[in-house]
Amino acid sequence: MSEIRERMKVVDKHGAEVGIVDEVEGGRIKLEQGSDNQHHYVDKQLVAEVVGSTGKAFCGSEEVKRR
Repeated sequence: MSEIRERMKVVDKHGAEVGIVDEVEGGRIKLEQGSDNQHHYVDKQLVAEVVGSTGKAFCGSEEVKRR
């Protein structure tokens, strides 16, 4: 999904924030460091749509973080 860009918010299917895009690396999205001081990665294929400046995943946040 080419519309995904840095500083974009990523939310799960319920609208809960998963993270903020730090950078897009090929087929993955690198999120900014979370409260655990770690970068997390999200497969771009999990983002179902981009609405404005938000990428919406088609699954819950726990599944997003697991992949």
